[in-house]
Amino acid sequence: MQPEADQVAVQARTEALLARLEALAGTPFTIDADARDLGGLSLGRDALTARLGDRADLPVWWDAKQAGLALAGADLTGAHLEDADLAGANLSGATLAGVLGRSARFAGATVEEADFSEADLSGARFSGIAGGEASFDDAMLEDAHFGGAAMRFAKFRRALLDGANFDGADLWGADFTGADADYTHFRGARLDEAKLVEVNLTYADFEGASLKKAQLSGSRLKGANLTGAKLDGAILTRADLSETSLVRLNLSTCDLRHARFAGAWLNGTRMRVDQLGGAVGEEVARDYPAAQASYLALEQNFKSIGSQDAASWAYKRGRRMGRFHAGAQARAAWETRSGPDLARHGYQWVADRFVEWLCDYGESLSRIARAFVILIFVFAALYGLTGGLIPEGGDGRPTYNPLDLVSYSALNMMTANPPEIGVKPVGRVTNLLVGIEGAAGIILMGLFGFVLGNRLRR
Repeated sequence: MQPEADQVAVQARTEALLARLEALAGTPFTIDADARDLGGLSLGRDALTARLGDRADLPVWWDAKQAGLALAGADLTGAHLEDADLAGANLSGATLAGVLGRSARFAGATVEEADFSEADLSGARFSGIAGGEASFDDAMLEDAHFGGAAMRFAKFRRALLDGANFDGADLWGADFTGADADYTHFRGARLDEAKLVEVNLTYADFEGASLKKAQLSGSRLKGANLTGAKLDGAILTRADLSETSLVRLNLSTCDLRHARFAGAWLNGTRMRVDQLGGAVGEEVARDYPAAQASYLALEQNFKSIGSQDAASWAYKRGRRMGRFHAGAQARAAWETRSGPDLARHGYQWVADRFVEWLCDYGESLSRIARAFVILIFVFAALYGLTGGLIPEGGDGRPTYNPLDLVSYSALNMMTANPPEIGVKPVGRVTNLLVGIEGAAGIILMGLFGFVLGNRLRR
């Protein structure tokens, strides 16, 4: 409750303002500096309706059609509106740039094409307003309430919207470019074709919202809740979707080039590899540990929707990120002359690179077949260099016939025992080579069977 003296003062200021508005009838609606202090005044629809009573002649400050204070086109630049009640007012086309309107109440007002740029409206209530094409550029709107507002093509560029509430609002085509809107609520809001480019939407809540054809390029959606959101045709290029809930969404028509997915909740999410532009955003930024986590999330999701080839692609990319990270650590160890770290990370890089070359991390039959062919010819050449293959029944001289060398090498790779094709190995070196090739053949055959079994199961 306000002290009685304060109530009297507020009443007197209200009377003075309304008298000033009466005097402005028929003149350009520019309120002078002395009349711009509306702080704490009750100028809402209910208060003014009670003031009208049974008057037959309506005052000029009353908008009969809007049933509220008539301030359409008014110039209130820099006015003091803190804690003022302007519920139901007609502010169409009004200029309120730079106003101080913390906790002001505009519920049910008409603010179409009004200019609130650079205003401080923290905690203000705009519930149910009609605000098409209104401008809130560079405004401070922390914890402001826009629930159920109709604000098509409104502008919130570079606005501070932390904790603001737009639940159920119609924001079709609204422009939020460059805004800071973490922990903002958009539940059930309509954001079709809205511009949310380079917006900080960390932990924003979009549950059940419509974001069809919305532009979200470069936006930070880390930890955001997109459960049940409609994202048909949305542009998510370079968007940060790490730790974001994307469960059972249809992203198959979205542009996901270089988006980030590290730690995202992906399950049953409809999407394709060709939408990713060849790499996730973490890989483009050379953040290889995060890229590895991103590909892991994608791999699990592709498995959940039965896309095994896509899951294989994500798995291989994730393993490659591990190799890239090991290489970066090895280079750092070389620069700092850290021998143990160089040995550890260098070994990891070499091992991963070898496994990638050999079988593409257990996903490629053709690479294993390639390894078979290469080893057959390598060992055939070694047998020729050592001169250790002797034709049976001959004069004891070694054979250098390419067909003999390749045939023996190929059969030795395929069998557990040295083949009997009319030539035999002689000498310790040659017998050692035979044993090594046989062991390599057993390993490659086992690996080939393992990969083939995986592909058949898919």
